[in-house]
Amino acid sequence: MFYCNLEHTSKKAVKTRSGKVKNAATAKNRFHYITRTSHFKNYKESASEQIEFVRSGNMPNFAEGKPAEFWGAADIYERSNGRTCSSLVVALPKELNQAQRIELAEAFITEFADRYSYPFTCAIHNHVGSLGGQEQPHLHFMYSERHVDGIDRTAEQFFKRYNPKDPQKGGAQKLTADVLGMGKAQLKLYRQKTEELINDSLRRYAPIKMVEIRGIQVEVPSLVSCLSNRDYNQKYGTQLQDVPVMNKAVRFAREKEPELVAERERMTAEINRLRAENHYELYRSFYEAELKNRQEIEELSTQAETPRTRQHWYAQEKLL
Repeated sequence: MFYCNLEHTSKKAVKTRSGKVKNAATAKNRFHYITRTSHFKNYKESASEQIEFVRSGNMPNFAEGKPAEFWGAADIYERSNGRTCSSLVVALPKELNQAQRIELAEAFITEFADRYSYPFTCAIHNHVGSLGGQEQPHLHFMYSERHVDGIDRTAEQFFKRYNPKDPQKGGAQKLTADVLGMGKAQLKLYRQKTEELINDSLRRYAPIKMVEIRGIQVEVPSLVSCLSNRDYNQKYGTQLQDVPVMNKAVRFAREKEPELVAERERMTAEINRLRAENHYELYRSFYEAELKNRQEIEELSTQAETPRTRQHWYAQEKLL
């Protein structure tokens, strides 16, 4: 199992509680967030955060080499309620090193952007998790469904309605999930392709990993599954449990917020317990095989050190 989520940002205005109207989430703001530029330049999820990789590409002529201008133009010229960008967030395996994660990100670019000539911006963030103290590398991948078809358009024209009879007069065509034949299965298909890309990388660079199960280090295959816990349980007869997500208010609670600090400690203990149980469910056969192996070694060791064998070894040493 791995985290993989797809969200769409649309151009719309929202009313606040005070009755004021303001713009909702924007593509340009998303761009600055994942690239840690502009007002997000000094923003960090944690003190250890690193931006390992940033790349933009497939930009139309008016925004060549200027991705911030492209995403800003999407916010300005896209029709009301139209999608300005789509964003994929994927947890990357910590078993891969930085160079291998970048290679994996480039495979995502080929599959999810270059294949359809989608304008895109991609970044890898990495920081140490607050629960387990381990690296948490993850990929941010945003793209526009308006594919670049080689026609030279201004920023305004690029986001106009597509004209199938005379593409030169209209905007760039949107290759949506429906147009591509994915429909409502888009996220499922994206998760399946993500599993394929990640496992291909793991097979080449990190085919096995060590996992602690009930106090024992066990060697297990380093593979991921796109199935939910529920679907995985139905398919393999396991009893995986969903792990609760700790919100930012609890995760970053300060000492002067004792109730939130107590909730963080409670949730941390519960999350770690569930993760340990899920590891047991996933790798039970490897755990039991390791136990059996250790027992056999212990039995051989016990048999080898009886009083009779020690006396025999002593006699053999005297003869030598």
